[in-house]
Amino acid sequence: MHRYILSDARSGAKTLSVKTDNNEREIRIHSAYDPVKEAERSIAEFNPGRNSVIIVSGIGLAYHIDLLKKKFSALKLIAVENDPEITAICRNVNSSVLDNVHIIHDENDIQLIFDNFSMSGFTGISQYIHRPSYQINPAFYEKIISQVRQQISAKVSDLLTRFEFEERWMKNIFMNLKHIENSIPVNTLFGKFTGYPGVIVSAGPSLRQNLDAIKKVSDRAVILCVDTSYKVLARAGIIPHIVMTLDAQKYSLKHFTGLHAGKTLLVADIVACPSVMNNFDGKKIISTTSKYYQDTEGRTVRETTPAMDWVEKYIPSPGDVQSGGSVATSAFDLLLNMGCDPIILTGQDLAYTGREYHCSGTYHTDDWQLLAGRFRGLDSINQNLIRRRRIKYVPSFGGQGTVISDFVFDLYKFWFEDSAARVKVKVVNATGGGSRIVNTIEAGLEETVSVFNNRVTPDEILSGIENIPGGINAGNLKKAILRLHRMTLKILETDSGSMEFTNKAAEINRILENNELNLLVSPLVRKTSFYISRHALDVDRTARMLYNDVVSAAAKLKVFFESTGWV
Repeated sequence: MHRYILSDARSGAKTLSVKTDNNEREIRIHSAYDPVKEAERSIAEFNPGRNSVIIVSGIGLAYHIDLLKKKFSALKLIAVENDPEITAICRNVNSSVLDNVHIIHDENDIQLIFDNFSMSGFTGISQYIHRPSYQINPAFYEKIISQVRQQISAKVSDLLTRFEFEERWMKNIFMNLKHIENSIPVNTLFGKFTGYPGVIVSAGPSLRQNLDAIKKVSDRAVILCVDTSYKVLARAGIIPHIVMTLDAQKYSLKHFTGLHAGKTLLVADIVACPSVMNNFDGKKIISTTSKYYQDTEGRTVRETTPAMDWVEKYIPSPGDVQSGGSVATSAFDLLLNMGCDPIILTGQDLAYTGREYHCSGTYHTDDWQLLAGRFRGLDSINQNLIRRRRIKYVPSFGGQGTVISDFVFDLYKFWFEDSAARVKVKVVNATGGGSRIVNTIEAGLEETVSVFNNRVTPDEILSGIENIPGGINAGNLKKAILRLHRMTLKILETDSGSMEFTNKAAEINRILENNELNLLVSPLVRKTSFYISRHALDVDRTARMLYNDVVSAAAKLKVFFESTGWV
């Protein structure tokens, strides 16, 4: 336990010291002479550059924070403090000094702050270290700062992903709407498999050693394969109960080419590749990807795919599946919602086991086989792929030695480890190779499933679900699309007219007063809005950039609406 000593400095300001290590060591957190002058000298040497966020290691009595707030008033301040007691002492000395400062005491605070963190105007993060506070527990501050930077990186990555894919996601949503009336909402599956084990079949190199076991347990466990492993199972004569696809890009069709669905059900995110939805010859189940988090006032906030928030004004949500960035993480959440316990991982290597990228039999290895020749085999192709990655060595399955992984795999591994620690169901890693996934039980697939012997098979339950008539009534949605389609035509007519720019802009702004249309336009102008927030542009250039982007967005939305076949 630390013992804090609050006293008067010679200048008359309050100062603080702490006794640690059984009162054998005293650390002065502020000067005994003039803590304000001390802070002024330190801040005078600090320059955050163009960064928009300052993270402060150590609060103390916050003299340095007060000066940072005054000197860099436009910047966002995040303060990290090892001991909440110090924060309480600081508030007692000066009740307002920490106003508008985000405080981090532990990892939960990081999540709360960054769930609500806006990237608008973000230009980078700089660190101010309050040395006396830092030296009390440097390991704590380094750990928290590292996690903050990871959160920032994740936010930046998410933003860049949105910039790259947002338009594609919206386009796919509208192209896939024609399927909602004859597809099953994914929430129909929720809770239907309580007491059944669920097996996630991913396409890691170790999958091949579990193929026989997967076939043997398919009458007692729900077999859910990701799209990448679908061909591998088909070639092994295994019919999974469910195949799951999320990817919006056209190449994902290759996972399904040449395959007949049979009894297999397709769970497809509404943003999935339309060609997959159009060509899959079995029953389809529609889902949406959403994220839930707590805002600063403790309320649960749902964040879903752009455009889907508008669509759901007119149809009930088909059901949410949360994602950790890969289809395997979404499969985990789906099985959790279905009630499966335990959830069993197979083919989830999260590593280059045997210096391979995927299990043989995926479309990837099929394509690579075509590239392989006399002087270049599959081994060489795999090696070249691995060399391009930021590799790292991680503990292997079973804890014996290490295996080659990379930083992307490591992010997914962390997701599974964190999820396994949080959920109430058992999570079993039956991969048999690859990375060790902490918080999971390492066991064989057959031995895990052998204790289950439900009288009704998964096939029988799914057959009952498959025969549920109808899908989602889209009548009101069709009317709304017709209405907004007319608005996009009006914007395009205004742009092509002979009015002056200012009058055109005013008329288009009037049309955009319709909040519904704004909801769909906003994602399509997000990149430009973000650019404007980061650069000091004159009013005229800003107005013209936004105008051009809005007109472009209207043209795209017109095409999206027409792709439904309802216009």
